[in-house]
Amino acid sequence: MSTHDPLNSPARTRDAAPVGNGVTPAEIAVALGADAPTPLQSLIANARHMFCEPQDVLYHQGDRVDTVSFVTSGLVKLVAHLRNGRARIVRLHRPGSVLGLSGLCGEQHEHTAVAVTPVTVLRLPLGALLRLRSDDPVTYVTLVERWHDYLRDADTWITQFSTGPIRGRVARLLVFLADFESRADESQVQLLTCEEMGSILGVTSESVSRTLADFKRRHILAHHDNGSRELYETDVERLHDIAGEE
Repeated sequence: MSTHDPLNSPARTRDAAPVGNGVTPAEIAVALGADAPTPLQSLIANARHMFCEPQDVLYHQGDRVDTVSFVTSGLVKLVAHLRNGRARIVRLHRPGSVLGLSGLCGEQHEHTAVAVTPVTVLRLPLGALLRLRSDDPVTYVTLVERWHDYLRDADTWITQFSTGPIRGRVARLLVFLADFESRADESQVQLLTCEEMGSILGVTSESVSRTLADFKRRHILAHHDNGSRELYETDVERLHDIAGEE
């Protein structure tokens, strides 16, 4: 495992070219969805790109929220630092996610955001979104609704990954990860490290490793020979069966 400390590494950033040369319609569609209000699309067209390498930090827990970030590629994990000194991965965000919406209520970042894979986000100053509250309340409501969806997803996260036998929880996480990236073959999954998966599930990395080894022996997971050490073919039907175990 790398000795690189993701919680003390600043994110590498590069500003995009001005509007017209930078943010593309395709990126706007990923960030907002095809049915986003036109004023919000116009606003994000002025956003700046931020590029992150794996293990780079987008922001730290306790930081003041001064920007809102729309994820357009890659995978971001949110890490909560507990009072006992331990850290726990509490969420994974994929393209289409928005980071920093708590700033709309004047709150600080509740977690540390770390890139798991190469990540690109579009960043808008928080003030630009706050002005929507008075200038265009209808568009502003769409952001609030998006935030509500994230809170609902948080409940799903707790239910799916924190309860039940380890086999079922690992299977549910594999299904979840397989849905993250748009691939022609939905049976493929790029694994996280055993430490990261254990942090998500609230179990030891050794328990995750044993479960993955069992899945490989049973041919539920098979290494995909494409030069990527972590890309695997999955038996989706069997994973869903195991995921439903009580």
